[in-house]
Amino acid sequence: MKAYGETLRQIREQKGLTMKELADGICSISFLSKFERGDSDMTLGLFTNILEKMMMSFDEFLFVHNEFQSSQLEQFFRAVHNAYTQGDSDALRKLKEQQTKKWQQFGVETHQYHVLMLHMYEGILDNKRMDEEVTKEDIQRLADYFFRIEVWGLYEFILYNATLFFLEPETVLLLSRTAYEKSIRYKDFQKVNDVITTILMNSITYLLGPVTDFTHDTRFQTELNEFFSYLHKLSLPEHKLFERANLLQLKGAYKLRLGETEQGITKIRKSIYLFRELGAVGQAKRIENYLELILVYQEPGSLSTRQ
Repeated sequence: MKAYGETLRQIREQKGLTMKELADGICSISFLSKFERGDSDMTLGLFTNILEKMMMSFDEFLFVHNEFQSSQLEQFFRAVHNAYTQGDSDALRKLKEQQTKKWQQFGVETHQYHVLMLHMYEGILDNKRMDEEVTKEDIQRLADYFFRIEVWGLYEFILYNATLFFLEPETVLLLSRTAYEKSIRYKDFQKVNDVITTILMNSITYLLGPVTDFTHDTRFQTELNEFFSYLHKLSLPEHKLFERANLLQLKGAYKLRLGETEQGITKIRKSIYLFRELGAVGQAKRIENYLELILVYQEPGSLSTRQ
């Protein structure tokens, strides 16, 4: 069985950390080197400090080592998602302060990406201009991180899903393809499949563009077909009703984007019905408003004449 030290070296190198950077303030470089070679054991306390410096829980480490699954990472990103969807700027600021302290304490770039992500979400809620706190260089640094990681773990999938809407379209095209390709090795693990499904759906939403663009031809038709084909290959299980309803809505929006209005309206209204049946009234209302805005921009007054 592969030793923990071998997995640690693999993760350290993938995250672009030298042994000196990782060992600093925790243990000697020679001790870390011996552990990575399997010539020495490490106490749980030291190992926990090493993992925290790499922005990993023990669960996440085991996910890479034995293909176990993570929980602490999901809790962090769930807290970010909940704060954003509930419009809670204070909660986002608290999370940002926590991540800033960790960044200053450990100097590990992943904490910096969390601060960047939280800057973005906070700016949206507070109606700030993106460039007030986040520069193009910051966003490019985030994109570069994804491009240089050879083996994505659950962390990279979740971080990318949380930040893809802030990247340039061409970058999203490349990274979403990359995410799909890198997820194949985890095809037997439902959590990874769930995240990549969401990534692909978010990528399609991004490429469809805002409702104001629906009167123009899309320049991403080939790529949209490609991402829909990826979702088809994933074969959403029958019990994933929410995801299936969301996919139906996306297919309807795509039809509208192509000018196939009647088919698009039919699919979106079916998705609204399904969400209501599932008790997701808020989601049904959001899609209803989305459809109305598309039709208003395509042909003012058309919504009322079609009902």
